[in-house]
Amino acid sequence: MKIPTKKIRYLLSLFALLFASQSISAAEPPSSVWRLGIPIWVGAIAASNVAGVDSFSIGTGPSDKIVSNEITLRWKQDAGYRFSESFWLSSYKQFSYTMWQLEGEKLAHDSSNNTLDFIQGFRWNFSEDSILSYADTSLGLSLIANEVIGHKELGGTLQFTEYTGVGGYFSPRWQWDFGVRHYSNNYMYRDNNGINFYRLIISYNYQNED
Repeated sequence: MKIPTKKIRYLLSLFALLFASQSISAAEPPSSVWRLGIPIWVGAIAASNVAGVDSFSIGTGPSDKIVSNEITLRWKQDAGYRFSESFWLSSYKQFSYTMWQLEGEKLAHDSSNNTLDFIQGFRWNFSEDSILSYADTSLGLSLIANEVIGHKELGGTLQFTEYTGVGGYFSPRWQWDFGVRHYSNNYMYRDNNGINFYRLIISYNYQNED
């Protein structure tokens, strides 16, 4: 397995620190010590690619007074159907872990949430290497740890999650996405406030060469 360059490892480490900064700063001093292990662990996953993924992503974004930080692993970014030379469909399978945190609150059960997302995504491509290259849409199932956060009553553990956004490539290995991630339960439970996060995502593609 090819080892990423020093530049790649350095940048991935910065993204990992960004992901963990909210939970570390919100924790009491004893908790913040062991939470420093989170970005170290995430950085190791990114640098070594032990899961054999096609791409590794870290994203962040707000929803009102709630901030979310996301780690994403993505597999099987396959070509689905080519409509023309300049327009084609590809697909991917995605697993994400996301932490939500109320702004300005100490880390606690009532002020945070954790989700696991299992997603099938589709990418509508109109360029292979430009700064704006595609539109993404995805749908999946999420498991959430906390049914209430802030004024949001989400109803239950099982949620649906949907993402719609656009993105492009800084280089064949590096890409960006910006869009909206939605969580709700489609009224499987009595409470179904739902929540939308604006999400900026940076991804590293292991399979591509710069």
